[in-house]
Amino acid sequence: MTKREIVYTVLRERANEWVSGLMLVEAGAGWRYSARIHELRQAGHVIERRRSLGSAVWDYRLVIEDVAPGQIPLPLVAA
Repeated sequence: MTKREIVYTVLRERANEWVSGLMLVEAGAGWRYSARIHELRQAGHVIERRRSLGSAVWDYRLVIEDVAPGQIPLPLVAA
């Protein structure tokens, strides 16, 4: 799994929830996770950021409309 895939997977599993940059590092994305987030944005994903309280680290969230925080939409299955 590439580092970009790791970042996307962590953000996707926590859709519409804030994820700490440190969580991305711990998941294996490395300290250049912001470059991977930039790549995902370039690919069309909406990713917001905010500064973590009392820290120099940023929090990120993948914005997916019509999905409750933490809920991943299930793919449609043909009957």
